[in-house]
Amino acid sequence: MVSPAALLRWSEILLVEDDSARAARRGTAGVTDPIISVHLRVHRIDGDGIRVAAEQEYVPGLPRTCDAKPRSNLALDLLDGVSSRRSVVVCGPAYGCSARFLDGLAARDLDAVVEVRPSSVVTLGRSEGQGDACIACRLLDRAEWHSLTVPVAGSEGRSISYAVATLGGGRVGSGPYGTLIAALTGGIVGAHRGTVFGLCLGGDITLHQWIETVGWARWIRPLVRRAERSASPPGAPVGNLQRGIGDGNRPKLRANITLSRRQDEADAAVRLTTDMMQPLKRTLLNASRALNVVELFAGAGGMGLGFVLAGSADSHYRLVCSAEVNPVCVQTLRNNHAALDGIVPRNTRQTPPRVDPMDLRTKRALEDIISRARECGGADVVIGGPPCQGFSNANRNSGRSSNPHNELVDVFLRCVVDLAPRIFLIENVQGIHWTRKDGASRSGMSVLDHIRTHMAAAGYEVFTRLLDAVWYGVPQYRSRFFVLGIHRDLDYGVDDFGPWGPFPAPTHGPGTPHGYVTVGQALGDLPPIGNGHAADRTVYVEPTDDDLRANGFLSFLRAGAERRVVTDHVTSKHADYVIQRYREIPPGGNWESIAHTMTNYSDINRTHSNIYRRLLWDEPSITIGHYRKSMLVHPLQPRGLSLREAARLQSFPDWFRFAGSQEPRAGGLEHKQQQLANAVCPLVTRAIARFILNL
Repeated sequence: MVSPAALLRWSEILLVEDDSARAARRGTAGVTDPIISVHLRVHRIDGDGIRVAAEQEYVPGLPRTCDAKPRSNLALDLLDGVSSRRSVVVCGPAYGCSARFLDGLAARDLDAVVEVRPSSVVTLGRSEGQGDACIACRLLDRAEWHSLTVPVAGSEGRSISYAVATLGGGRVGSGPYGTLIAALTGGIVGAHRGTVFGLCLGGDITLHQWIETVGWARWIRPLVRRAERSASPPGAPVGNLQRGIGDGNRPKLRANITLSRRQDEADAAVRLTTDMMQPLKRTLLNASRALNVVELFAGAGGMGLGFVLAGSADSHYRLVCSAEVNPVCVQTLRNNHAALDGIVPRNTRQTPPRVDPMDLRTKRALEDIISRARECGGADVVIGGPPCQGFSNANRNSGRSSNPHNELVDVFLRCVVDLAPRIFLIENVQGIHWTRKDGASRSGMSVLDHIRTHMAAAGYEVFTRLLDAVWYGVPQYRSRFFVLGIHRDLDYGVDDFGPWGPFPAPTHGPGTPHGYVTVGQALGDLPPIGNGHAADRTVYVEPTDDDLRANGFLSFLRAGAERRVVTDHVTSKHADYVIQRYREIPPGGNWESIAHTMTNYSDINRTHSNIYRRLLWDEPSITIGHYRKSMLVHPLQPRGLSLREAARLQSFPDWFRFAGSQEPRAGGLEHKQQQLANAVCPLVTRAIARFILNL
């Protein structure tokens, strides 16, 4: 496991790391409690692999009166029991920038290769008090760089190209003397995420030995997490995520596609028992067979579309208001509402008579919504997905109350209180579990807890559930969090429902009558096109009746669509070098298959696993976000996805159109792609809406 270059000097690496910075310690509101203690480990890495040589738990921040040792001293104590003259100590900047820890290593005469921060103050020269003190990153300009390629641990043959240089002898802060070294990836000189600064204690070392050794400070965490997940049985906690069906009050989260598949297989037997719940009261439709729906933060209208499509001959929903502030999204709503009324004919109009841009933060907007609802007999159901940017994994640093997106949850709740519907439904990402409402304290109330508390006081029983779109016939793994409020006048409690609460049990996947819908089933009938295809209308060969009977999802997509034509089958125009990269990626592969070509990335090792992902024909798709920015690749053709293909993977029917021009500019194709990325899958909300009709 230790590289051949490192073994020329040492027989083993002793890697010091702890979990103080891991998300698992924060806990998740309503799911897991925060972990107070920190786990400190020394990993032994040699030709036989990786194993824990010593470990200890400690509670950070204890007063000295408790006889608590500093973290650096605890690490040194662990090393005393496992180190030898043939060991080299490796650690990240949390220890590498500690003068106490470095002095302890020097006193023990231990060789060490440690990472330091670009902002660390370093002094060149051997004697204390001599030499110029400066910030480490300022030494890069004078460096003489050498190119090296280093294998990445646990990556099955993947390697990283570095530019490496010796910066000279010196010390970090007041620590011991050593050799300062730096490495860069991506061909960009300067301090960025791909820049590694290090200090070598204990004699001469080659640049190749240094970079292969210090790399373990970064490689160890993904390897440890991978080992933990592999060792965890289905249903067991993994970090701050728990898998399994749950009980509705402690919802289970889905971390990635691999774990989601395992969870679904483990839950198959439980799903088969969900029909054993007692019959519902069916009191919601006592007054009328049509339920009035107010849609807030409507976006492109996927959530409202699902509700209208959920209707039957005996009962249905009608959208009395769709509130959205973005003018382009408003045009999308107008266009599709007009089409929808022709596709789902009933005695009464199913969509609002008008849709105008509406800022829900204003008093006037709320008064307008209340007035429209009263004209139709009041609001029975309020639905919406307050913008989720402040809660998403991509914006974890924005997860605070000062983020304006987070404040929109309160706008939604205020509308619900004033409209007083019997049902409300919120869709959002998993991040509302861990985003704190006050934005200040880790122990404070989460956004989800705030919703529960506020709406309980308003007279609602609140139920929560994480639902994956793939469970309801969508050809895509897409986990989203739903909060359903049922007014107490309907007289429902937790005991009135089965394991899934007031949410529909899955209809697709293990333990259900149907397999997952695949990318091939969703896209197989579309005509092949090339890079940058821009024709708004493309000739299409209609599927036969047998094809439609064999592929229920395709039958859903084509219902109501113009015959012999497919619209929006258009793609972004990518440079030739991007298309060449696409050609080299195998089915299911991603950027790792073309890492050697991605020299324009500053730190390729930190690239998200879904970048340059080629979809698999016989599997559901990965989550569809902004698919152009993610560079998602068609499973068979060397090009990016078309807008129609991405819309199908989101379960939007072929008659549905996103407003905007065909030009690749603001308000054009890029805007359509963003609308799609933010949209709710209609088939998911259709399944929820059908369940609600039985309440």
